[in-house]
Amino acid sequence: MKKLICALLALTLALSMTACGGKQSAETTAPVTTAPEGNLAGSMEELLEKVIEARPVEFTGGVIPIDLNDTSEDGLWAIKSYTGLEDANQLKEAAAYEPMMGSLAFSMVMVRTKGGEDPKAVAEAMKAGVDPRKWICVEADDLKVAGIGDVVMLIMVSTTGDMTAQSFVDAFQTVAGRSCDFVI
Repeated sequence: MKKLICALLALTLALSMTACGGKQSAETTAPVTTAPEGNLAGSMEELLEKVIEARPVEFTGGVIPIDLNDTSEDGLWAIKSYTGLEDANQLKEAAAYEPMMGSLAFSMVMVRTKGGEDPKAVAEAMKAGVDPRKWICVEADDLKVAGIGDVVMLIMVSTTGDMTAQSFVDAFQTVAGRSCDFVI
């Protein structure tokens, strides 16, 4: 009886380890559909998640929606901290992806510009205004801002291994299914 129980436990353990083994997937991230004017479809949160799926990170992170209507001191600080912009007048939507814990210099922000706004001008203002030392103890040494249609992505990282700003710009292009209109 003991041998039977041991054999069943061993079989159960073997099957559970096989189930947890994870298999390689041949799936690729499908490009995001575009609107007739060439703008990317989907919310900023969805686009950030797709970029992270296309270019995984080695830390636990999360998407943070940015409230563009919060004009309190804290709200304006959040807009400046994430986007580098003094206010959200040029933006329609914004979100960020950052580490949940730890002192990692990593921030990926996506904004959708309002109709009539020049995405490249918004991108230049973001790059000029963002603080790569916003974490105090660590600093991002690699920063790029890229745009596709009305969506602007700001990525700043502390380069370690293969984690570079360009690798996230490449993932952004993969998700969009086309090249960036600009990278600065």
